[in-house]
Amino acid sequence: MTKPTTPKNFVLYADDDADDLQLVRDSFAQYVQDVEVVTVSNGDDALAFLENLPDDAATPCLVILDVNMPGLDGKQVLARLRAIDRFAQVPVVLFTTSSLPSDKSYAQSLQAGFVTKPLNMKQMELITDQFISHCVEEVRRQIRPGDR
Repeated sequence: MTKPTTPKNFVLYADDDADDLQLVRDSFAQYVQDVEVVTVSNGDDALAFLENLPDDAATPCLVILDVNMPGLDGKQVLARLRAIDRFAQVPVVLFTTSSLPSDKSYAQSLQAGFVTKPLNMKQMELITDQFISHCVEEVRRQIRPGDR
C-alpha cells in the first residue's frame, strides 16, 4: 500500500453541502491550474486532516470553511487553526450564505477572508478569483500564471 501524498499546492475546503463542494471543485478545475481541492464534509474532519499532515508535507495554500456546519462550524475551526503554530498563518476564507456583519467582523478579527456563496455558477469565476486573492503572492503566480 502506498502512502498518499498531498500536492504542492492544495486548497482544503470544508462544507457539509455536497453540491457546494462540487461547485468549488469544478470552479477551481476550470479557472485555476496546478492546485488540487481537497474536500471534507465538516469542521472536525478538516482539523483532523490538517493535524494528521506529516511534518514534511506542504500546508494548504488556502483553507475554505463553510460557516454553518454540524459539529465544529467554520468559525470554530478558524479559531482553532489560528491557535496551531503550523497553521496560524495559512490563509483562510469563511464561505457562507450568511450576510451578517458579525460573521464578517469575526473573520476579519482572525485575519480571514469572508465570501458570500453564489446564487449560480456564473458567479463562480469571480468568487474563485476572490479565493485565490487570499493566497500568498508566490502561490498566486504558480496557480494563475496569467496574473503575473
